[in-house]
Amino acid sequence: MIHEKAIQAGVARVFDDAAGYYRNMRWEKNRLVRFEQLLTRQTVEDELGAGPVAHALELGCGPGTWTTTLSDRAEKVLAVDISEAMLGQAAQALAQRSNIELRRSDIGAFDPGAQKFDKILSVRVLEYVPEWQHAVESFGRWLNPGGRAVVVTKTPISIWRGTGRERWFGPRTLARRLTGRSLNPDFWQRYIPVRTMVQAFETAGLVDVNVRPVIFGLPIFMRGTKQYPIVPQFAEQPLLNATKGAWDWVSAGSQRRRMAALPFAESYAVSGRLPH
Repeated sequence: MIHEKAIQAGVARVFDDAAGYYRNMRWEKNRLVRFEQLLTRQTVEDELGAGPVAHALELGCGPGTWTTTLSDRAEKVLAVDISEAMLGQAAQALAQRSNIELRRSDIGAFDPGAQKFDKILSVRVLEYVPEWQHAVESFGRWLNPGGRAVVVTKTPISIWRGTGRERWFGPRTLARRLTGRSLNPDFWQRYIPVRTMVQAFETAGLVDVNVRPVIFGLPIFMRGTKQYPIVPQFAEQPLLNATKGAWDWVSAGSQRRRMAALPFAESYAVSGRLPH
């Protein structure tokens, strides 16, 4: 078994290496990923609710993609990440925001001490944290009464699994799977089951726990980072518009409708609040 510190170092190394290009490639490079950013941002804003509040916490801020969403709602924001290079990118991107403190910390070992928060946010991070469950179950201790927590993570059972760089086929990939080898043996990533995440929120003492799909649709566009290229560029925008309409319909629907749509989502969000 790989030692916990080796896993932390492996995760930090992977994201240090990616820091220079991650934000552009994942959220800004082309029309498709900007659309995915739109869906994610709207979800986060909806689930966080409005401000103003006193204190907010972001677990895994990366290059600061979502930190401004908290900064707009809170007088002070503490944003933590395990990657020094990602924090360097965040410092540049957020230089004009005087209410943000950046801190290097492993989420699995993070402890705010006596500090409490009114909002907690984590976007696309906990799937890389072996101790994610401990962190989520600590939300009840970290939140002020009435505070809200929002987590966005990858959907385990999804049509997006098996696309592009994540596909299982190919002789080298198949050989690795058969022999149990990994390209990054000290890099930890797991897709967290929805019910397990919901249970962690409930164990933390949070109520009004909601689940909704985030990045939604079919992974079929020409210029995405992980998609099968079967939709030509000229048809992207009309299809994205239709996808947004379907996403709005699902998001506005019942919890049952949202849960039923999860296999069509690359990621999902769970939110809840600590009772007064």
